[in-house]
Formats: sequence, C-alpha cells, structure tokens
Amino acid sequence: MIGPNASRRETCYSIGDLIPFPIADFGLQIAAHGVTMSDNGNDNAELPIGFGMTSSPRERESPVRTARPRPPARTLARDVLLALYPLALVMLTLTALLDPPRVGAAALAQVLVHFLFLPALLLVPLALLGGMVLLRFALAAAAATFLLVYPPALNLAVPATAGSAELSVLSWNIYVGGVSPEQLRAALAEYQPDVVMLQEARWRMFADDAELAASYPYQLLRPEEAAPGMVILSRFPILESGVPSLDSDHWDMPRMLWARLDLGDRTVTVVNAHPIAPRIGGAGCRLAACYNTGWRDRQISDVRAVIDALRRPAEPLIVAGDMNVTEREPAYRELARGMQDAHRVAGRGFGASWRPGFVEAPFGLIRIDYIFTNEQARPVALHTDCANRGSDHCLLVGRIGLG
Repeated sequence: MIGPNASRRETCYSIGDLIPFPIADFGLQIAAHGVTMSDNGNDNAELPIGFGMTSSPRERESPVRTARPRPPARTLARDVLLALYPLALVMLTLTALLDPPRVGAAALAQVLVHFLFLPALLLVPLALLGGMVLLRFALAAAAATFLLVYPPALNLAVPATAGSAELSVLSWNIYVGGVSPEQLRAALAEYQPDVVMLQEARWRMFADDAELAASYPYQLLRPEEAAPGMVILSRFPILESGVPSLDSDHWDMPRMLWARLDLGDRTVTVVNAHPIAPRIGGAGCRLAACYNTGWRDRQISDVRAVIDALRRPAEPLIVAGDMNVTEREPAYRELARGMQDAHRVAGRGFGASWRPGFVEAPFGLIRIDYIFTNEQARPVALHTDCANRGSDHCLLVGRIGLG
C-alpha cells in the first residue's frame, strides 16, 4: 500500500550482503569471540593463538629449525689452548723446510723432532671430547706433516738381491776404549766383515793382537799412517791410503782416513770419517741457546770435498763413520748428495744408532752413523746392532753389491 500511513516493508540485509564475504567472515569470527581492537591499533593483540593468521604450505610442512648452541667459553678456550702444541709442531717443520736453522733451539729441535711429536699423542683422547674442533684439526695437520716430511727414516724396503760380488763392511764408534778387545773380537766373529772401520779407537789395543792380525792382516791404525782414533782393518790388500790435508781452521785434528783395496778383479775405495759433534755448551751458556752446528758443518763440507776427489770412474766407493749429523739437518743433504744411504736403500726401521752412554738400552734414539755408496756399488742389506757392548753407538753392518 502506498500512502503516508501505509506500512513499509522493511528489507533486512545480512552483513554478508553488505560486506564482501572474506571480510564479513572475519568480522563474524571477531564477534563470536568477543574480540575488540586494542587501543594501540593492533588488531591481533587479543586474538587467540593462531586466530586470523594463516601460513604457507611450506611453512606448515617444514620442521622448526633451531640454532646449534655454541660451546661454552671455557670449552672454546680449552680447545684453542690444547691446539697450540700440534700447530707449533707444524710451524716448526715448515720453518725448517723453508729456512733450515743451524744454531740455537730451533736447530736442536730438528735433531729431536721425532720426540717432540710424541706428546701430541696424549692429546688424541681429549680431541674426542665435545667442542674440540680446533684440536682435531691441529692433530690431523700435525699427523699429516709428520707422515709427509719424516717417514723416509722409517724404511720398510725389501732387501735387494745379492749380486755376483759383495763386500761386507762394519762401521763402529767404540767410544774411546769403551769397547774392550774381547767385545770387539766377539762382534767381528759374529758378523765376519771383510772391512772394519772404527772411530774413537785406541790403536794400542789392536797393535799386538795376533788373533785380530790373523783375520785382518791389512791394517791402518798407527799414528804415522792413520788419523787419531781412526782405524781401517781389511782382509784385502791395501794398495794406497792417506789422511787428507784439511783446513786447520775447520778441524781440531784429522778425522778422516781412506784406503784403496785390491779385491783381485777390481779396486774399491773406502773412506772412514768422523766429523766433530755440534757445539752444545760454553761458559755461562745454556744448551739450547749455544747449540751450534757451524764447526761440524764445515767439516762435513770438507769430507764431501775429499769424497769427490777420491771418485774414480767405474770404481765402487764406500763411505762410513760416525757423522754426528741427523738426516733432518741441512748438512746431511750435503754429505749424501749423489750417494746412496745404505739404511734408506736396504735397512729396516728408523735406523737410530746412538743413545747417551748412561742409557743402557738395546736400541738407539737418533741416527748419526752411516754407510754410503756411490752409484758403482749397491747396498744389499744394512743391519743396525744396538746390543750393549760398552759403546754409546750401535754398530752398522752392511752388505754391498759390487757387480
């Protein structure tokens, strides 16, 4: 009905008719929960957890990631502190390779480097603890350094096949009479060498030894024919021999003796050498600070010059003696240049040949005694015998192929 008094049809609209569905639905949810907008305008300030918020499928499916907890400061400090020692070993080795030291504590450390690596083994159990990341890395680096730089001393070679002709050589520092004539004769009877080269020997203990003279009729031991303390005994005739004339500024006394032997179908030159030990002390001076290889190194340079002068084409040359140098020092490389180290070619183990006299052990601690050959001779076997016989040195017995 139309008119002023007519009743009007009131049309009722729902909120969904007036507000788009998503917004309306959101509003209804607010009303249903009795949520009001906060004063600061944060619409979700009082919403229930998860209300009105959606996440992507990736967020719903992926697990919650948590940051790895850092080790406590005390553990980190311990890790750094323990890693210093193996890292110092690596730095010491690299420094020695780049610029080999010849004086002071660094030079002495190269002599004893095998023993410096041993304490690092005590750190291995600690490296298995949690948080010891740097220590594990440092120990791995130290192990790799040791295996790459020092294993040549550990020889596992198979002995070479014997040739048509061989010469057996025994070299021994008998410690200024520390070895008695009876002990020497027993060692010679055990190994039956063709040539014997002794250092620090007292010639009078052999001069009237009829038994020794019967086994080795050709001898160089008397002061008029040999250097002090140097002896060569041979089953074969000695064609010529000599004590080299050396620079008196380098030598406190002659320490070399050589001989050319007649084996019947060929000649062989043998050289017995004993350079002085490094200087290790002085008045008011500590061992590490005073350690100096200069004097010894000059003598080794002279020994090398004599060796080169004695070389003959196609003639075997054998050099033996107490050289007072380890294979980790620069002077060893000069001495061994162009020569074959019998231990490295045909020996076994580390070949350590010396220990202090007060250490009565059947093994050596460092290697300073050697037998070398030129390319005309071939080491077939090398045995280092460290049985206690009165000397601080082990005796070396080598079989040298000549054909």
